[in-house]
Amino acid sequence: MSGPWRAFSAQEEEKKRTVPDTVLIKRLYNYVKPFRKNFAIAIIAIVLSSLTGLAAPYMHKVAIDQIIQTGELTNFLWWIPLFALVVLCNFLFQHVQIFQMRIVGENVVSLIRDEIMEKLQVISLRYFSESEIGRIISRPINDTNNLRIFLRMGFTSILLDTSSILGAFVIMFMLDFELTLIALSSIPLAIIVVWMLGKYSRRVYRKTLSTLAGLTARMQEDVSGIKIIQSFVQEDRVRKRFEEAQEENVNANKKALLVSSAYQPVVIMMRIIGSLLILWHGAIFVKTGAITIGTLVAFVEYQFSYFMPLVDLVNVADQYNSAMAAVERLFDLIDAKVEVVDPPPEVAVELK
Repeated sequence: MSGPWRAFSAQEEEKKRTVPDTVLIKRLYNYVKPFRKNFAIAIIAIVLSSLTGLAAPYMHKVAIDQIIQTGELTNFLWWIPLFALVVLCNFLFQHVQIFQMRIVGENVVSLIRDEIMEKLQVISLRYFSESEIGRIISRPINDTNNLRIFLRMGFTSILLDTSSILGAFVIMFMLDFELTLIALSSIPLAIIVVWMLGKYSRRVYRKTLSTLAGLTARMQEDVSGIKIIQSFVQEDRVRKRFEEAQEENVNANKKALLVSSAYQPVVIMMRIIGSLLILWHGAIFVKTGAITIGTLVAFVEYQFSYFMPLVDLVNVADQYNSAMAAVERLFDLIDAKVEVVDPPPEVAVELK
């Protein structure tokens, strides 16, 4: 098959992507602009949720150093209500951010689908004759669904986890500079490994989307032509073609799973190493009086506060790469050239 629509046929698996993510994100933001209010509320809620989440470990330090060790247990009368308020606010802010981002995600996907349908109504007929209909359908359905999942969940996780990590670093440096440097010594290696895996995962997820589109195209063609297939007794041949398309999609997803499953063990191993370093050196610092037991407990909790978001960021990286691959494919369709432009209404021939 030759022609300008090769990207929407079986040859799209061989097509290499060159559009930077920054270009895609800037263009995608144009669809977010009409919902800036919801987006701003979500951002504010994410920041406040991160702050209230980071307050809990510090309050544990206060409880240990200023209440339990001093024996002033009556101070729990103000500490418990304050701690409950912090937890309640954290829950409330999480609810707001999830709700607002889902509004943004649903509306953005709706705008993109509307633009795709408008483009399909004016695009040249050669587009449909040289493309596989199932692959065209896959874009406004499968690809937009990947984008929706990322906007509703992945984007929120990225902002929340990033703010939690940075906030934890700031508080840890304020508590004890030397112990913080020791705690963060295992981070660079984890970042390097994750970055190397991320470069490969973008290409892998592009493959999963394109093979899924091929599977959709195969099903669409076979179902629409089922009468002819049965009339000429071609069921076995059709079944074999479908199994080949399905096997290709399964293999692509296996490769994607292989990449994603390599992320989390690396980060968790770095967290274990970091915990051992904090406990070993922290115990020495407590013994010498450099820090208090409450500070050591807070460090362990803050180490959990930045490593678990790091694990979550690793998992969200899958959604991000899948979403960016989907956005590329959606813009490919939206940018498809219209070879024959309809005349304006005043000169168009009206059928009666």
